[in-house]
Amino acid sequence: MRLPEFINTTTFRWTLTISAVFVAAATILVVFTYQESVQLNMERIQMTLVQEIQNTMANPETVMHRLEARLIEDPRRVRFAALFDPDRLPIAGNMTSWPINFEPDGKVWDITAERDDAQGREIQQAYAVGGVLSNGNIYVVGRSPDDYASWQQGVLALLPTALIPATLLALVCGMILSIRTQSRIDHIHRTANRIMAGHLNERLPSRGTTDDFDKLVDIINNMLDQIEHLMSEVKGVGDDIAHDLRTPLTRVRASLERGRDHAGSLDELRQAIDKGINGIDQALGVTTALLRIAAIEHGQRNSGFSEVNLGGIVAAIVELYEPAAEDKGVELKFKGLSNINLRGDRDLLFEAISNLVDNAIKFTPNGGTVSIELVRGAQGLMLRVTDTGPGIPVQEREAVFRRFYRTNKARNMPGSGLGLSLVAAISRLHGFRVHVADSREGCTIEMICSPTAA
Repeated sequence: MRLPEFINTTTFRWTLTISAVFVAAATILVVFTYQESVQLNMERIQMTLVQEIQNTMANPETVMHRLEARLIEDPRRVRFAALFDPDRLPIAGNMTSWPINFEPDGKVWDITAERDDAQGREIQQAYAVGGVLSNGNIYVVGRSPDDYASWQQGVLALLPTALIPATLLALVCGMILSIRTQSRIDHIHRTANRIMAGHLNERLPSRGTTDDFDKLVDIINNMLDQIEHLMSEVKGVGDDIAHDLRTPLTRVRASLERGRDHAGSLDELRQAIDKGINGIDQALGVTTALLRIAAIEHGQRNSGFSEVNLGGIVAAIVELYEPAAEDKGVELKFKGLSNINLRGDRDLLFEAISNLVDNAIKFTPNGGTVSIELVRGAQGLMLRVTDTGPGIPVQEREAVFRRFYRTNKARNMPGSGLGLSLVAAISRLHGFRVHVADSREGCTIEMICSPTAA
């Protein structure tokens, strides 16, 4: 016989576990309460008996009145009261004889007594206390715990009566919750199968609550959004690679064909081959840049992290690019912090900042200025590279960090459109944020690196 699916759910198993824990805890609580109540009742009986004897000893003339009062107020036949003479023979009361192994010393004794009243004779277990009066008579009072015993048995009998319905109710609730959970899981499973079948725009259903399922669904949907985005990027990158590599490879092929068919001398053949090599180098450069970006984005370089001086890196880059800036008639300036430590990969940071500076010099016209600032702003440590070039339109400021994207102003300039993509990848690896900031003229790119700044 096949069991229902909800029985195998985690929710139903947790319900069984919680129900078992509840039953065990309730049983322990009832047993503990039962034992404590028994002990408390017995102590109360004994204290009452001792107090009764003490009061009688203090007022011996009231002994007969007390005796009669105890016997009159005894509808359950649990009280004993008797007056014995010095020879321990009964004078009055409902005890027919002196209890065995009992002494009138004002202490509580556990006795077996024979009571005699209007309803007949009966032997009962009782707690008894006795005291000798001033005339030599002995006053004995006692109390049978039989009525408390019946109450305690009733309490124990109620335990399963109360626990069984509570346990059944818990199991029914667990079954309902398990069926609802299983239904939701089945819905998620069907959606997941459609996603795996290729419908990447599908998302797991969410009820808009803050329960654990919705939190998990939100995490998975965010992951699916990222996967869909990456798949779109991969497709776009593939198209871009095909487009960007086709041009240099076509030039290589045409150059080699012309050299083969029209070269009239060894020098002309060499020139054709050199053009082909340049085209191949361009294609290899694009491939190398893509491989570096992929390696960085997958975190394969974070093992090289150490404490580095960002100010020292910037100073070295300025020194490296000063000759190129002078040749183009561009003023290259560096101001701000010169000694600031953070954790990162020195080579990668050098490469990222070098790309920013190289782009700034490349797009700045003769007589312009490129400034590099390393400052602490409201958002933390910030590296800012500003040039007086043509700038980047607002609508393109996010797109320039995508692979192979080139603005209209950069179409006629050498490059593959991967420089800023590499900067973005290195920034993400280090936990930095890079963006194109507003600028009155030219272009300003900011790399905010507060998370790891010292």
